[in-house]
Amino acid sequence: MATLQKRRYYGLEWLRFLMALWMVAYHFGGLYGDMPGALRSLIGMGFFATSTFFMLSGFLLAHVALDHAGEMKTRGPIFIAKRLCNLYPIHVITLLLSLGMLLIQYPINPEGVHVYFNTHPYLPLSDEARAVFKERLSWPSALAHIGLQLSLLQAWEPRFLWLNGASWSISALLFFYACFPWLAPRLMRVQRWGLALLAVWGLYALGPLIATLMGSFDYITVGMLHRNPLFRLPEFVAGILLYRALQSPAVSETFRRLRYPLLALGLCGIPVGAWLLRLDGLHLYYLTHNGLLLPFQALVLLGATAFAAPSRQRVRDWAQRLGEAALCIFAIHTPLIGPFARLTRAALSSWDQGAVMSGGNAALKFALPLWTMAFHLAAIVALALLMQRFVVAPTRRWLEARLPSSGQLQGRLTTAEA
Repeated sequence: MATLQKRRYYGLEWLRFLMALWMVAYHFGGLYGDMPGALRSLIGMGFFATSTFFMLSGFLLAHVALDHAGEMKTRGPIFIAKRLCNLYPIHVITLLLSLGMLLIQYPINPEGVHVYFNTHPYLPLSDEARAVFKERLSWPSALAHIGLQLSLLQAWEPRFLWLNGASWSISALLFFYACFPWLAPRLMRVQRWGLALLAVWGLYALGPLIATLMGSFDYITVGMLHRNPLFRLPEFVAGILLYRALQSPAVSETFRRLRYPLLALGLCGIPVGAWLLRLDGLHLYYLTHNGLLLPFQALVLLGATAFAAPSRQRVRDWAQRLGEAALCIFAIHTPLIGPFARLTRAALSSWDQGAVMSGGNAALKFALPLWTMAFHLAAIVALALLMQRFVVAPTRRWLEARLPSSGQLQGRLTTAEA
């Protein structure tokens, strides 16, 4: 197998930062009352960013954790432990933040807590489903779910999300990392990687296709397809196979020369997905969310790999910092939606009473103008950068220093490799 010289993919640093930023806009999008319909449709394709992020994780991990022969640089247990040292501090910090925000914003109810059920966005809720969703989760069940969160198993719960909803992606990543030492060396030995990618694409689309044909639009099926690690594993596997593809000098050179048109073609998947959902959201949502757009996401990733390193050191430094903070952006933003909305509404209400739309408790209920999104995005990025630099990175180094030593360890994975 031909090999490429190891290098830093600065284009992927920007890509994972932009995908994380897109997810913030996606989850914050419901706050803004004057968002144009076309923009709302494009931002509503936020799951395109999550899938690209999982694929990108597989690609980058193959790049930093495999040697030139396609074998693991470290033993599997050491590798997984080092990945956990990066994931777990982010998860615990945002879990504590979510619990704190919950206690500050809502009084403790003896009956339990409300949870968020993933519903099919193009299927009206039945009376039975509405009744189920209004019920509270009992405190024993809530404490058991916190136990799932602490053990990073919450992605396997298909019924609901609670506390930091975005943390299911960290749970899924841990499962992917656990599979990596066994999967990656075997995938790197695949000669017909194109056929393998087609097989992964078909396997990924099989689950949503069967669910659609069976008319399984209930909230449990939605939750399974949305976040179950087994259903999302093909995205991660595709990323490893794309790295395998770039070991071919011909493929690498083709993407270097055609990076702009291929990247543009990949981005066409966003309006294509939005169009499909407008065409028949009920029957095309599962496939659009899981699998149908995989070739477009692959083109975006491969196009981003083909960009050369920036000539200015300052740009390279910022690309690295923002890329490293991407997972913090993913994890930290959902607990802050409520507080940011309340603070922004209160500030706008104090500044301009005319900005308040329609009565009731106006300071809490009026929609936010779209221009406030810029401040929300900037604040999330700033907090994530601080969290990564002053909390996550030092904690990760402290934890890694206490891992058992390994004779097979050939150098530390740097923060960029995380």
